Amino acid sequence: MTTSPDLVAVRSLSVRFGSLAALADVSFSVAPGSFVAVIGPSGCGKSTLLRVLAGLVPAGAAVSADEVRVPVGPDGRRATAWMPQGDSLLPWRRALPNALVGARIAGLDRAASDARARALLEEFGLGGFERAWPHELSGGMRQRLALARTCLPGRPVLLLDEPFGALDALTRRRMNAWLASLALAGPSGAVVLVTHDVDEALLLADRVLVMSERPGRVVLDLAVRDRADARDRVLTALGLDPISPSARRAAPARAARDARSRRATRAR
Repeated sequence: MTTSPDLVAVRSLSVRFGSLAALADVSFSVAPGSFVAVIGPSGCGKSTLLRVLAGLVPAGAAVSADEVRVPVGPDGRRATAWMPQGDSLLPWRRALPNALVGARIAGLDRAASDARARALLEEFGLGGFERAWPHELSGGMRQRLALARTCLPGRPVLLLDEPFGALDALTRRRMNAWLASLALAGPSGAVVLVTHDVDEALLLADRVLVMSERPGRVVLDLAVRDRADARDRVLTALGLDPISPSARRAAPARAARDARSRRATRAR
């Protein structure tokens, strides 16, 4: 493993697909114990950035950088774990074997992996579903299973590409609350999450990187301390109008007045 205080370091990263520039001069670092959210408009290169960190750059991409550094394991391979946007569960494998796919590919000890997989499924609220088929699980349960599969090999850097993007709004909110209760990064690991959702980023991350329109550049690197202030700054960086604090405080009262007005209209 690297002896640098940063687990991940990116300097002057640019990615092109032929004449299309996806990323331009992207630089940032990720310290141990950090949960970093990357947010930006569609097509700005967020997923491409994760793929570069995971070493999964699509064929035909031209990558240039002064530095792209991630932890390396004893086998010389990148010590990162990537979770794509879909759950990518194998329909012919039950829940426990699905959770073990990454561990099997990595050649980890079978007995130790089985024990850790069962413990993770219990921690992730899937205890008792070890023999369930993927089609028998709800959308939220499938995503938790996919996250358990990502965590199981014990890589220090987790790369999560919109893990809850396909879920309905209510399930997504519940999953975010559940994920916020976990210490995924731990003191020596790190998580990099790609999302389109400002509230998701601020709930889960201690730091937010805002990307520009394509070609993606980092236009804001913000430590999340005060969530309301951070939300306004992120929205401004995205080119959106933040709601003023006074308007935010007045919103519940205004909604109540509107509801009373609608009820009065229906009663006439």
